Amino acid sequence: MRFNLAVIGTGYMAHKHCAALAEHPRAQLATVCGTERSHLTAEELKSRYGFARATADYSSVLSDPETDIVFICSPDSFHAQQVCAALKAGKHVFCEKPLARTEKEFRDIARALEKSKNVLQVGMNCRFREQYSRARDLIVSGDLGELRFLRGTYIVNVVGAVHRQEKPWWPDCPEGVFPFLHGGAIHCLDLLRWIGGEVDSVFARATDFELGSQLKADTFSISFSFAGGAIGELLVAAGAFTPNDFSLEMWLSRGSIVGSKIFRRTDDSVSASPEQIQVEQKIIDLGMQFSDLVRAIETKTCPLNSFAEAEKNFKVLQAIEASVHAENPVSVIK
Repeated sequence: MRFNLAVIGTGYMAHKHCAALAEHPRAQLATVCGTERSHLTAEELKSRYGFARATADYSSVLSDPETDIVFICSPDSFHAQQVCAALKAGKHVFCEKPLARTEKEFRDIARALEKSKNVLQVGMNCRFREQYSRARDLIVSGDLGELRFLRGTYIVNVVGAVHRQEKPWWPDCPEGVFPFLHGGAIHCLDLLRWIGGEVDSVFARATDFELGSQLKADTFSISFSFAGGAIGELLVAAGAFTPNDFSLEMWLSRGSIVGSKIFRRTDDSVSASPEQIQVEQKIIDLGMQFSDLVRAIETKTCPLNSFAEAEKNFKVLQAIEASVHAENPVSVIK
């Protein structure tokens, strides 16, 4: 069985998803939905990937009985409203991160999801990259002993992109929210949670080297205390003039994982020659993510990137933002 899909949005991630879905054997590209301003781009996506139609009318997507899944790749500020509308219309929903950025938006989605019999998946595709999933499997197996420390780095220089207004909706965010944390750094934060377990408390500092007027803050240093006993740190930068860096490092009682390398403990030292985590990645992460959505729909279970996981990420982000403003450690609300 193939699922009829409607892709909402015409930006960068919409293009990426269209390319992946066009190759997926369970996906049938039915509708691409843009806006009146982006109708030419929607027509281009329709022609390139073989959609049956292009439209600027989201309500027509929701009223179409042939549409099975709505893929929401619109600007961040539209996500919560469009997710609720799609669930109420009886559609399965994929939504790019961030799913929502306020408590009210999460409550609204929770109510819509509770009344719906459909599946909601959130776009956290990094969980489907073998470099990270295999590292997590190794840690869960206990082969390297007890997890002690995690370090995440998310440095993506967006200074030029912000100045060119490539994503003009970024500054459009609720009071107290740092858009780069929700729209970018959440990838690394999600992996730290997925690998390290739930977070008990955070202590965060932030500054605005380059993009304070647009993003409120562009550089963050965050310390974590995990429920399992490990501690960790996350460095986030949107305006650092250094090569981009998205990486993870994990220390355990019998060794460590640095990127894709495994260093095993030998007495009081580590092996001189590290092992390499073998990464094949025959199916790209976006394709694997969609396969997981199909699995969840057919088995009537939650996807790996569920509403519950998105809400937990949000609560950690909420604590980070509160810590920045209070200049003190903040406990994560459970």
